[in-house]
Amino acid sequence: MKLRVRSLLWFMAAALALLAAGCGRSSAPPPPLAAGQIPAELRRVFDQSRPDFRASAGRIISALGTNDYVAAYLEAQQLCALPDETPEQRTAGARVLLGLTALLQTAQAQGDPMATEALKLHRTSR
Repeated sequence: MKLRVRSLLWFMAAALALLAAGCGRSSAPPPPLAAGQIPAELRRVFDQSRPDFRASAGRIISALGTNDYVAAYLEAQQLCALPDETPEQRTAGARVLLGLTALLQTAQAQGDPMATEALKLHRTSR
């Protein structure tokens, strides 16, 4: 009987410890990057990475340079889907996507049909 009580107490203590450890984490998304911050952040995070990561980041920067937010957004989605990214690269990719989504929403509000289509595609692909 004592063994059962002791086992139960250990189980409860372990369960509480695991619960307490998981409660401290934030599940909030990272803050989006402003349009002017995206190129510098991509260079900082991806300049010393694999060639395919650098090329994708370069295409995003080029698309932003011509205000082609749709192309930048689509490329950022591909960049985020590449395997073997570091946690810093994943976070930067998420922040870039959030910033580009905001740019697309602004373009949509100004009547850009391509931005509307890109956002519609985004909503349906979730």
